[in-house]
Amino acid sequence: MLKDCIKKAISDEETIENLIFENEEITEFDISSIEFEKVKFIKCTLKKCNFSRSRFYSVDFINCNVSLSDFAKSFWKKSKIIESNAVGGKFIESNLKETQMINSIFDYSNFSNSLLDDCVFDTCKFNESSLSECKIKKSTFKNVTFSGTDFFKTPFKGIDLSDCLIDGIKISANLFELKGAKINSEQAIALLRVFGIEIVL
Repeated sequence: MLKDCIKKAISDEETIENLIFENEEITEFDISSIEFEKVKFIKCTLKKCNFSRSRFYSVDFINCNVSLSDFAKSFWKKSKIIESNAVGGKFIESNLKETQMINSIFDYSNFSNSLLDDCVFDTCKFNESSLSECKIKKSTFKNVTFSGTDFFKTPFKGIDLSDCLIDGIKISANLFELKGAKINSEQAIALLRVFGIEIVL
């Protein structure tokens, strides 16, 4: 069903809307430059697919596997990724607005040069991922694991990271990325030790 809808959307330049796709399995399929509106993907496997330049309006991915898929230059608004696997996903130069990422895995993913505007990240993993040179506005991060994550040139001013793990993150020597961010005392001590500063308690 999903493949047929995609082919029709491409040939007729139509929006895929008001549909529910459940237990669909597609691998290495071209789904680029397609507009989705009010669509739900439930328990779908969409591995190594090309979603680049696609647009998602009120679209939910629930318990899906979109690992190694390409979402570069995609646009998201009021959408959700819930309990899903997006390991190795490519979200470079994407625009995410009022979008929620909940209880999902984004290890080894790449969000470089993206805009995260009024988004919610709750109980997610971004181990060894890249969020370099991003713009983050009014977004919330709760219980997110950023282990070895690349934050280079992404200012977190005004963002609360105190409930997150920020172990081994990649940032500038002058801590530019974390200026104005909220972190807890344990995080601050760990960061100082990374830069060779010993803390005496």
